Amino acid sequence: MLTGNKETFAIEYTFFDDDKQTELAMYVNGKNILEFERDGKTLTTKWDLTDIAIWLRDLIENAVDDPYPVEADGNYAALKDINAREFDSDNDDEFDAYYDKLDEWNERHRWHPHNNGGIIADVYFQFVGDFVEISWNNEDDDTDFTYKLGFETVQKEIFLSVVDAFLIDYANHWFPVN
Repeated sequence: MLTGNKETFAIEYTFFDDDKQTELAMYVNGKNILEFERDGKTLTTKWDLTDIAIWLRDLIENAVDDPYPVEADGNYAALKDINAREFDSDNDDEFDAYYDKLDEWNERHRWHPHNNGGIIADVYFQFVGDFVEISWNNEDDDTDFTYKLGFETVQKEIFLSVVDAFLIDYANHWFPVN
């Protein structure tokens, strides 16, 4: 199934009933940012994505501007997060407070911690005015993702509509109400 337009923003998915897995592709401006190579084949995420779906539902229900929490070089969240991790301090309280801010922000904007062991690109979602910045950092991952580091923007209205349609279909398929 496909919801959205691959040239702007789309989610393409297939449900596999025998093992409760969902194959997922996320197209941003024509790129499937979840694409990777394995054994000479181009693949995309296929896993039990329930935790990702729950996280996405929370993300779109709380869709507010929430800037990156510290000053860091970079013009998108994934790059800022790389550069922000270079911070160090001899003051334990300052060090802990700094990284707590980063971790709390990442919990709200980065889906990778909710992958439940699946192979999925490390993607950040940040709402900025009428747009959603979607960025990724797969440079340190053992998986050979096609898109290592970068970002794209999508109109917020399109993003919310496409993600909501996918999540409704996901819930109806895996958790039908009888």
